[in-house]
Amino acid sequence: MKARGPRRLGRLLPDDPGRIGAYTVVGRIGSGGMGTVYAATGEGLRGYLAVKVVHRRHAEDARFRERFAAEARLLARVNSPCVARFVGADVLAELPWLATEYVPGPTLRHHVDRHGRLRAAMVRALAVGTADALRAVHGTGVVHRDLQPSNVVLSASGPKLLDFGIAHLGLREEATRWIRVRRYRRAVRDIGLPEPAGPQPPEELPGPRDRLGTPGWTSPEQYRGRPVTAASDVFLWGALVAFAAAGRDPFGVAGPAELARRTVREAPDLDHLPPELEGLVEAAMAKDPRSRPTAPEALDRALGEDLRRHPNRPAAVRAVLARDWTDVAVHPPKPPRRLF
Repeated sequence: MKARGPRRLGRLLPDDPGRIGAYTVVGRIGSGGMGTVYAATGEGLRGYLAVKVVHRRHAEDARFRERFAAEARLLARVNSPCVARFVGADVLAELPWLATEYVPGPTLRHHVDRHGRLRAAMVRALAVGTADALRAVHGTGVVHRDLQPSNVVLSASGPKLLDFGIAHLGLREEATRWIRVRRYRRAVRDIGLPEPAGPQPPEELPGPRDRLGTPGWTSPEQYRGRPVTAASDVFLWGALVAFAAAGRDPFGVAGPAELARRTVREAPDLDHLPPELEGLVEAAMAKDPRSRPTAPEALDRALGEDLRRHPNRPAAVRAVLARDWTDVAVHPPKPPRRLF
């Protein structure tokens, strides 16, 4: 499978920083309404880091800084080989920033738009890798809320889940929560992320709770104004697998209102799914969130016989990716060309 990301980084503009924290800026990865993402290197690092720096107009907004700090704390909690690894952050800098591993490769959206649907074995590997990412995300109490093809990169080692910009903590209390919280707070202190002062309610990213994700990539319950839960992520996971298999959006292309109607009332396009995934994806995309499997259940079902052949989930996931995630040869982009 040909999977190619950008060949070169974007050129730096005159106002772009030369250094961010301890890192040397090499080029631009991209820019959006909230900030700019740079490729950077540092002493002892192999390859690039992706460093997100917020725009100055947002840096002057105390509420935005609070949201950005919460995003950094959420990223610091997630640890999975299929999630871009958090490296560090400085949310008190003049222009706050956070750094993650740089994942070379195209997004699933870019690849499918350019080359068409994935072959069956790759669809299964994608299903396993992204389900494992969701299992890890939900295990820390985080609901991602924006799982869609533009937020999954096809890296050389497997799919990688990116972008926690609208994630929040929304899972129920469970017995090990305070053990995890103590470990998390210790890790936060070690990497220098400031904690909010005083007793805090369950953390979530500040901002409107009813913010929708991408049109056509939003769960039925979210369109109905109901709470967004881990089951909402599972619905989007099913849509992601269906997209990779069919090479088109599961509810087609239309305006936001029509996409909302189709998502709430119509069946998704589930063409070309591998037979072993058909029932699982259909269950994941049930209109009633109570009828969907959990992320660990979806992972176990996607693993199938591989889970019985290996001693545990991590070993089974590694085996599937090693066997089925093949011919993906991507390399970090070269630095931008010099003007002179």
